[in-house]
Amino acid sequence: MSWALVLTAPAGELEVLAARLFEHGALGVELQEPEQQLMPGTPPLPPGAGRCIAHFTGREAAADSARDLGRAEVPLEVAEEDWSVAWRKHHRPLRVGPRSWVQPPWEDAPTAPGEARVLIDPGMAFGTGSHPTTALCLERVDELLAEFCQRGPGPLGDTIPMVSPPIDVLDVGTGSGVIALLAVKLGAGRVCGTENDPVALEAARRGAELNGIAPDRISWALADPDELPAAPYGLVVANILLNTLVELAPAIARKVARGGRLVLSGLLPPQAAEAEAAYAAQELVPAGRTERDGWVRVELVRG
Repeated sequence: MSWALVLTAPAGELEVLAARLFEHGALGVELQEPEQQLMPGTPPLPPGAGRCIAHFTGREAAADSARDLGRAEVPLEVAEEDWSVAWRKHHRPLRVGPRSWVQPPWEDAPTAPGEARVLIDPGMAFGTGSHPTTALCLERVDELLAEFCQRGPGPLGDTIPMVSPPIDVLDVGTGSGVIALLAVKLGAGRVCGTENDPVALEAARRGAELNGIAPDRISWALADPDELPAAPYGLVVANILLNTLVELAPAIARKVARGGRLVLSGLLPPQAAEAEAAYAAQELVPAGRTERDGWVRVELVRG
């Protein structure tokens, strides 16, 4: 027999909770997110919340994890199953843009000529592309890069768009690196991903290796945007929480080149106006919002 720990949390905290469960020895973690279609018989999710189902080999390990996380939930005994393999069934290829897919390493997305695939190991638990905020950013990166792209043979063997002249991309709070990785696959020029978490940054580096991307193709920086010595970028993406977006507004805005775009997410719809105002104060102009599954993406442009 094995044991499951079922934890409910606000939607925006699910990936962090999953990462902590892996740190406490979980063999696999299933995420059930708001608006997700659940299997028949699965209890409905509370409004605005999701569910982490973590699997452990023993009851004591599951109970210790709950206690260390300050949770009162009791581990549940489940039928014997090889969770080191079975948890994979919950991760399938995901279309994230008009020309792009995110997939686990053991799957093959049904890509057409001209489309790109990013491989992400869900066990890294730093962003697989499935969360609405990440998906919103990936979609817009695909769309914006397409405005500058011409099709041609890609550097990794796929037939993908190549940029001429290439648009540079900065991914602030890169997490698993999925946004930066997609930018490379879609033919961006200079690409940089920043983080304040060295563990996440190491996961991003491993993700680049998994995707066959050369170590010098993406610049990974354990730094705030203002600490980067390079020139501004044509496209800056920041998928982080509102308080951090507001705090870093001057630094992030300075990295947006003249005529460049800034894409923000990690925001609930009522927070969009505050985020826009913080960057409008830095002389960026709001250029639109897109909502999905209770989250919003904000876009601005520097004139």
